[in-house]
Amino acid sequence: MNIAVRYHTRGGNTKKVAEAIARAVGAAAGDCDVPIAGPVDLLFLGGSVYGFGLDDAVKNFIARLNPSEVKAVALFGTSAIVKTGNRDMAKLLRERGIAVLGKDFYCRGEFTVMHRGRPDAGDLSRAAEFAGDAAKGL
Repeated sequence: MNIAVRYHTRGGNTKKVAEAIARAVGAAAGDCDVPIAGPVDLLFLGGSVYGFGLDDAVKNFIARLNPSEVKAVALFGTSAIVKTGNRDMAKLLRERGIAVLGKDFYCRGEFTVMHRGRPDAGDLSRAAEFAGDAAKGL
């Protein structure tokens, strides 16, 4: 199975989750600036909410995806306040005709004084478990 992991982060929270997911599935995590090389069976895609919306880097990455080369996407994300990132990514992907798995992963991320230490070891362990389950489910 060909698996790719891509994410966008500003504060490093989503990168931590991406790296835990990548370790769990034996793939390398790359920023959304790194294009997908060839067809993938499963793409783990992570982002966060900034100012109540997805960052343009994630929107642009989704816009550049070739629907014929991505079998399914598993979403993950972090945020300090708003939890809509995964829902927003799913909407954009489905509009492009790309399948999105029904289960996603979300955890709090540290931002200024909120949620210090998050994602923590427990969050990263749950992210790895999510990744393993998603990969087995295909």
